[in-house]
Formats: sequence, C-alpha cells, structure tokens
Amino acid sequence: MHLTLPLRLSLKHHPGQSVALESISISAVTEWCLALCLLREGVAEAVSVREEAGNGKLEIQAMSQAGSQVRTRARLDAGSVHLALTPRDLEYLLHFFLRYYRDGVAEVDHLDLEVVTGTEDQEVSITFKVPESAPPLSASMARRRLGLR
Repeated sequence: MHLTLPLRLSLKHHPGQSVALESISISAVTEWCLALCLLREGVAEAVSVREEAGNGKLEIQAMSQAGSQVRTRARLDAGSVHLALTPRDLEYLLHFFLRYYRDGVAEVDHLDLEVVTGTEDQEVSITFKVPESAPPLSASMARRRLGLR
C-alpha cells in the first residue's frame, strides 16, 4: 500500500543514538489509521508513506507473532525510515492515533517507540508527533491522577 500524506519526516543522529521524527497532522490521520488497521489485520503486508511536500519516506511492516524478547526493528537511510513493528508496538501506535482521530486532539503531543536497528542493535527512538494535543498537566493534577495527593 502506497500513500502520500502531509507529514514531515526528519532524522537526527546523536552520539550513540538516532532519532526519527514523524509529524502527522489531523488531516492525515484518517488514512494513517486505516493503513495501520490494514497492517494489524494482515490485509496489507506493508505500508509506504511519502511526504507530500518533501522526499521523506516511512515504510512499515508488521511482524508476525513475536515473542517477548523480540523488539521492533528499524533501518534508517537517507531520508527514509523502515520499521518492522511487533504486534504490541503496532497496537500501541494504532491506539494512540485512533484516539487522536476520535477526539481531534491527542492526550500528549508525541508518542515514542524505542527500537533497535536491524544490524547493529543500536537504540533508535522513533517519535510520532502530532500538532493538536491537550495542554500538559500541572504537577498537582498529575499527583492527583496518580493518587499521590
């Protein structure tokens, strides 16, 4: 499945870690959620998403049933990110974006997946950022929600 969506992809390399940032707007979330659902249900083997206003590309595949020791794997190339998601990480991602779709605003402004590269087992952080999110909780509200008063 191939899509072109209004998203932004940026790659940053730091000593010992790389970070890939995908910024996905509410206008792209319907097609994005459908693509993730197709992956989860096994109807699509892979999803390839290109930036509408750039050259970046995100390719996602769903791993078959993975054991508890298996982690999502990434390959970072110039301007592209390739992900092989575990079923758990795919559910995590889908749940976040379905709620974003439903509410028109996310509870937080981003979601991080800590993954490893395919060959070096180097830690890579994949961040999915959304521009429409609820304001952060105050310290006192966070304590109340956690029952710490």
